[in-house]
Amino acid sequence: MTDTLSTDRRTEKFLWWLALSGAVVSLVFGILFLVWPDETLHVGAVLFGLWLLFHGIVYLVNAITARGADGLHRALRGVIGLLFIIGGIVCLRDVVVSLLVIATIIGISWLVGGVIALIEAFADFRGGPARWLLALLGGLSVLGGLIVLIWPGPSLTTIVVLTGIWLLLLGAMQLVLVLRSRPSAV
Repeated sequence: MTDTLSTDRRTEKFLWWLALSGAVVSLVFGILFLVWPDETLHVGAVLFGLWLLFHGIVYLVNAITARGADGLHRALRGVIGLLFIIGGIVCLRDVVVSLLVIATIIGISWLVGGVIALIEAFADFRGGPARWLLALLGGLSVLGGLIVLIWPGPSLTTIVVLTGIWLLLLGAMQLVLVLRSRPSAV
């Protein structure tokens, strides 16, 4: 019984320190995002390029080594892998292009999401205040998507700054919650 209680306390302490570490990382990243927004964008673009390269290789290996898949699935995996690798090389070779691609994806996503929300708001799916709230959110999403597509550079910097603010707020809230739930004898 004592061993179980000791193990439970160690686990509780470990989880508390882990949660504290998460709060601190959120705060540090929030500060970094706010202090160096342009550098954060470039690091993110490089990481995105590396991610594309890695996943492209994974797709190619799966295409070559897949035993149960038919030829069409293997060929599609191979094509996707090649596209990912090409995209990764482009991102790593020209960070500005990768930032424009990221901005374009964000802008199109917000634009399409806003149009869908507007259609839902004015279709017969909703009524009353929910309809107008959905229409407002859809309109804001369309506006945000257009702004990102028209001015991608400043938009991405703004997104980084807002993410930094969000990380600071999140980290502060996490820190308060973690410190309030501190186990005895940490």
